[in-house]
Amino acid sequence: MKNRYKIPIMLILFVIMVYQIQKWGAQEYKKDSLDLKNDFKLKGIVDSFHISNNHCFAVIYMSNFESNFNYFNPKKKKKYFPYAIKGENAEIYTQVCGSQINSGDSVIIDSNKRTVFFKTKPIGNHEGDINFVQGDIGYIKKKSQLFPENFLK
Repeated sequence: MKNRYKIPIMLILFVIMVYQIQKWGAQEYKKDSLDLKNDFKLKGIVDSFHISNNHCFAVIYMSNFESNFNYFNPKKKKKYFPYAIKGENAEIYTQVCGSQINSGDSVIIDSNKRTVFFKTKPIGNHEGDINFVQGDIGYIKKKSQLFPENFLK
């Protein structure tokens, strides 16, 4: 009799757990969206970049750019924004593969839309999402030229 109820109870608990995780994820995404809507805009030309071996994560360097910010430290509280500006230089931390970008390509970020738009020679125009940086903090610490002290492993 006990074994008869074991599988249905485990299945119900599993469904409840999945529901709770999805609900928590939706709340985090909504909160991140509000934090990322900070009116940050950046448009510039890629000087160089480094691509990690972790799902095409890139640190993109720019010195020829326009932005509505003169300075932007990517570390805010316990989160890392996907862009930084210090002096005459900017960095972008985002998902892009080496075959999708070259030096000389254009990049446009609009934080309110949570988008990064690439005008590239290899594959034409393509758009991606910007999110808070999470899994590649150690890589950014090694490759960042602007704020390496902010990125803890």
